[in-house]
Amino acid sequence: MDGEPTAGAPLQPHPPEKGRVGIIDVGSNSIRLVVYERASRAPLPVFNEKVLCGLARGLDATGRLNPEGVEMALANIDRFTTLAHNMKVTSLDLLATAAVRDAADGADFMRELERRPGIKAHIVSGRDEARFSGLGVICGMPDASGVMGDLGGGSLELVALADGKLGESSTLPVGPLRLMSSGKGDPKRAVVDAVESVRWLRDETGKTFYAVGGAWRSFARLHMEQAGYPLHIIHHYEIAAEEARAVARLIAVQSAKSLEKMPGVSRRRVDTLPLACLALDRLLVALKPKTVVFSAFGLREGFYHERLSETERARHPLIAFAEEQGAGWRRFDLSPAEIFDWLSPAFADESPADRILRTAACHLSDISWNDHPDYRAEQAYVRVLHLPAPGMSHRDRAVLAMALTYRYKSDPKSATMDTALRLSDNKGKAFARRLGACLRLAYNLSGGAPGLLPQISLRRTDRDLRLIVPAELKRALGDVTARRLQTAAEAFDLKSTIVSA
Repeated sequence: MDGEPTAGAPLQPHPPEKGRVGIIDVGSNSIRLVVYERASRAPLPVFNEKVLCGLARGLDATGRLNPEGVEMALANIDRFTTLAHNMKVTSLDLLATAAVRDAADGADFMRELERRPGIKAHIVSGRDEARFSGLGVICGMPDASGVMGDLGGGSLELVALADGKLGESSTLPVGPLRLMSSGKGDPKRAVVDAVESVRWLRDETGKTFYAVGGAWRSFARLHMEQAGYPLHIIHHYEIAAEEARAVARLIAVQSAKSLEKMPGVSRRRVDTLPLACLALDRLLVALKPKTVVFSAFGLREGFYHERLSETERARHPLIAFAEEQGAGWRRFDLSPAEIFDWLSPAFADESPADRILRTAACHLSDISWNDHPDYRAEQAYVRVLHLPAPGMSHRDRAVLAMALTYRYKSDPKSATMDTALRLSDNKGKAFARRLGACLRLAYNLSGGAPGLLPQISLRRTDRDLRLIVPAELKRALGDVTARRLQTAAEAFDLKSTIVSA
């Protein structure tokens, strides 16, 4: 299917409800249950389990679903349904993709599911699958611009992305599991011919390629292992396109036995990974991107993203996550908004991206209050670096983690922040130190109580970082305030000054 507009009639999804929501993703190779805390701009999974059933094995040869896979799938869907209802989900959707929609007995499979109460089952068309996967990438990376590819066991979905909107799309029947069991010709030739048939890709050259799907996530893990990458988080992992091509070409010609010896390769993927790498290589040849970015968000997140209100979709995912989760980490009544506004004069020249990080930091600024005082900085660093939050690159993670470390300790040891220091740049390191020091000062001045910060102004000039204090409050500041102001000023390469209003 070449060049279809991705926008189209949705699967008539019901509006998001408060409480947990669940989704059963019936793919060509696997079936997965994911339960989210709620359908939101920053979906947080509280349960995630996958079972490999191989529904598409032999599909192109027989035209029918794999009988053993069907039996296994139905048994596990029953189990997933019981689990979801025990978790008190408010809604449970089932999305059946390429294998079920293309099989002659796919309708029989769906009728069998309809007998099971409590599930809203949908067969997802190729067009809808592409749309949901594209929306999933936008859900996790709101500034995504380029081409998304979602490789499943039965199909490959391609979508153009630009400024949070979807462009043209195509669905290609070249999932690795499907091709390997088809018995029809050369699977590698089928992949090459399918990619070359998508004419609209020629208009998307030079942009970022966003890779979605289990096989490509396995490729990312392998690359992480080979490169000694310090952060094992797939979402927003970036590789230079030429480097990705070199590794993909190498894996594409490996035997299953050779792949089993490679660190980072799952045994469940050794059969399908070479074809997945061939597809990646062919797409990179066609698109000529500078960078490949891997997304952990896809079909499931996109399905819920489309259900959200326009207001909810307009929120930035990192800020949404920080607002929702940060509320549970706060011990004081001091609001993140009050902290943010008080800090703003010192960060008047920040970039839009830094402003988002500062907003998130204000919401997360008391993340380690209930840890032992000697370990608050370390715990804040570890938690923030590994947050299951969308909307930030690995560099952003590093900056945010360092900022919250400095918030609790003015001189943390370099070894404590080794990973973040490796992933950041000089500009990010400076911003993190400044933000953390200013947060530390804000908590010292306010004691966590609302209404005190607006009485004392923080100002930044070309010469100094100054506190403008009413005369009646100046005597109450103390030595600690002076030291923390000095630390913050030094982070800006300025002098510190306390001025009576």
